[in-house]
Amino acid sequence: MSLKMVDSTIAKHMASPEVSLEQHRRSRVHAFGHALMNRKAIYLDLRFWIHLRDAARYGKSGPEKDLLSALRRAVAAGKVFCPITDSTFLEMFKQTDPGSRAATAELIDELGLGATLIPYDMRVGTEIAHYVHTARAPNNVDPLRELVWSKPAYVMGFVDPVSTAFDQKTNLALQKAFFDHMWDNVTLIQVCDMLGDNFVHADPLHFRETTGRVNEQIRVHADSLKSMKTAYRHELIGVLDLYAGRLASIMAHGFPTEAEPLPEEGTAERAKVDRQCLALLVGAFDTEAGRKALRTLHINTTLHAAVRWNKGQSLKANDLFDFHHACAAIAYCDAFFTEGPLQALVCRPDLGLGEQFDCFVSSDFAECVGYVEGLDRSHP
Repeated sequence: MSLKMVDSTIAKHMASPEVSLEQHRRSRVHAFGHALMNRKAIYLDLRFWIHLRDAARYGKSGPEKDLLSALRRAVAAGKVFCPITDSTFLEMFKQTDPGSRAATAELIDELGLGATLIPYDMRVGTEIAHYVHTARAPNNVDPLRELVWSKPAYVMGFVDPVSTAFDQKTNLALQKAFFDHMWDNVTLIQVCDMLGDNFVHADPLHFRETTGRVNEQIRVHADSLKSMKTAYRHELIGVLDLYAGRLASIMAHGFPTEAEPLPEEGTAERAKVDRQCLALLVGAFDTEAGRKALRTLHINTTLHAAVRWNKGQSLKANDLFDFHHACAAIAYCDAFFTEGPLQALVCRPDLGLGEQFDCFVSSDFAECVGYVEGLDRSHP
């Protein structure tokens, strides 16, 4: 980005101090999501990305090369894009060879069109906020699928520079200009280069720690689970307790100015409000509309409950990556290309995910080629 363009961007934002950083970011996210709506989203797990990368590097004939060619044609024709998530990004760093990692990132930049889903926790918050706003003003909300996309520079979440050297107006303009630069110009391969080998085997989502804790809970409570439905309920209440406070804060933003403010965290009054919000969230999951609206938590809870109900199974760190992939793909993508065991799990009739979300799931390369080529023929 040239200095002239930087100066122009800063000047533009200096002229609009009434637009907050959050408002500016939301508008860019929404515009990007809207621009993607006419394309089918195909989510690939890391196994598929690696096979396609090798097909691109070595040119061997076979179903992998056929799939790569089909995806390239569909992307170039404006019919498809292949987004990633924070989980995909972290798994890329299991590739300790920098050349292989860079080649994977380069292919993702090509087929993904710079599209990532906002991180898991942010998606959950967005879904809760969208659920509340839809209940209040159903005709005044944007489609949820337009609100969940991001760019490679922010694949792990939004981080903004803060400087005390400037006045508030100038600092705001600089923050918005910095966001625009990162949003428009930084590719995934550049992000990987910036992090380098120091990020190899990083565990910022604490999946290794989480699996130990969850497996202990599975062992302790195994005898109390009498059905898959019970397992789902136990899992749901435990996870929703983490988001009750988030719902309280979201709802408080819609209170009239004369209403009492939200009680401070840590007080008995706030604990009462959070309990009420927890009851509201649990109630939402008793309806099909609520489960579809709060889809990320519903899908993740269903998959965790399936593991808990299978009492001889222990959770592994890779399972959490798989579950996060499934949450992203099933909730927001039209197709999910993944490994056989995960396909079998998410397609189980008793879990009901196939009935609730229209997402094609396959682990077979030839079948995936047929799906993409079918889109090329039929999707306008």
